[in-house]
Amino acid sequence: QQLAKINQGKITTYPQFNTAKLQWSKWSVDIATARSETYTKPGALPRVKPSSIESDLSRRDFTINTLAIYLSPSRYGELIDLHGGRNDLEYKLVRILHEKSFTDDATRIWRGLRYEQRLNFQLEKITLELLKRDIPMLDTISGDRIRYELEC
Repeated sequence: QQLAKINQGKITTYPQFNTAKLQWSKWSVDIATARSETYTKPGALPRVKPSSIESDLSRRDFTINTLAIYLSPSRYGELIDLHGGRNDLEYKLVRILHEKSFTDDATRIWRGLRYEQRLNFQLEKITLELLKRDIPMLDTISGDRIRYELEC
């Protein structure tokens, strides 16, 4: 709320996921507390609970989404890169973190393709192989979730 007030922006909270979105001017920032996720079945929305930053970054969809910065005064602004996300950004690669990534959440297939097309990135070799293998998992997600991914 304070960031929204300072920046004359709007904040939208998503308590079920412990996240928020801060929007102002032409900017949009996603804010998330460190959390872990479990999936009751493929395609289901995750159940979330508080966790460590290491655990949180390890459950992300792609390495390029595992980057974080310290906000504590002693290490403020220092990059946290546990999975090579900075390197993959530099080389324009979309890489999943583990082989069950697309089965855990098949919307990641759409998201990976979106990153590839919009950002002019390449799907990393193993990521592409697993994406092709897991195409049938798209049947496990709702039309609303697919629409959301396509509208982003």
